[in-house]
Amino acid sequence: MRKIAANYIFPVTSEPLRNGIIILDSENKIVDLIDTKGDFKEISNLEFYSGVLIPGLVDVFTLLSISSFSKIDFEACLQDDFAFTLKQILQEKENTPTSVQKGINQLEAYGTVLAADYFQENNHANQKQKSKTTFRDINLTESICKLHLPIAKSQRKTCHSLFINRIILEKFSDFKACENEMNQCCIGTGSLGTHDKLSVFEEIKTLQEMQTNLTFWDLIKWGTINGARHLQLENTFGSLEIGKKPGLNLLSNLDYQNQKFTSKSELRVIA
Repeated sequence: MRKIAANYIFPVTSEPLRNGIIILDSENKIVDLIDTKGDFKEISNLEFYSGVLIPGLVDVFTLLSISSFSKIDFEACLQDDFAFTLKQILQEKENTPTSVQKGINQLEAYGTVLAADYFQENNHANQKQKSKTTFRDINLTESICKLHLPIAKSQRKTCHSLFINRIILEKFSDFKACENEMNQCCIGTGSLGTHDKLSVFEEIKTLQEMQTNLTFWDLIKWGTINGARHLQLENTFGSLEIGKKPGLNLLSNLDYQNQKFTSKSELRVIA
């Protein structure tokens, strides 16, 4: 058993716990979550970290085997029907198998425990099976992308997952999520042709620079439970709850007073 504590634990589906303690079994499944009411006391074999403990991150859009998909291609998908245009563009792209392991390594290093991988040919299943990251495979020859763009409010539907990242917000710069849409927004990256790093954490920090009204509590939800719900794996991932195995990341160097990330904010994988 590991007993882990921090200045704050953010379960995501409930309020942050000040000086909370989380207990993991040998398989990193949560067996207990203790609210100390802020009255922290040392116990044996306790690991204490300075910062905020959050679940592993969720990336709702990766193209591991198609690094030839560029930012220009991504931007072209934002001009019209996203799912249709994405499928059309990918049909013309060559697979780049050498990019797969690099992408997997980045997802793991930046604390992503669950990712949707879109492809035309599933020729990299073995590499994904060996990864610490769990993948939701989406074969675009058999299905379509069910993510939706943050288009004009009059056209948005409350049942849709809204796909957000920095490239999308550059296009839809007037987008502001209203209260009933905060649980719809989820974060994805893309390919190694659109991003230097497949990192939801880096996306989160950039999104806060672009939308200063958002707190880090808001954005953590976008990068965890919202994505897990979109991928229908919220029973395992996305929040810190007893019985789940969602991974554990530590965020440090935060501006607690203003609830913001800073240029020095960092992420460390704990479990």
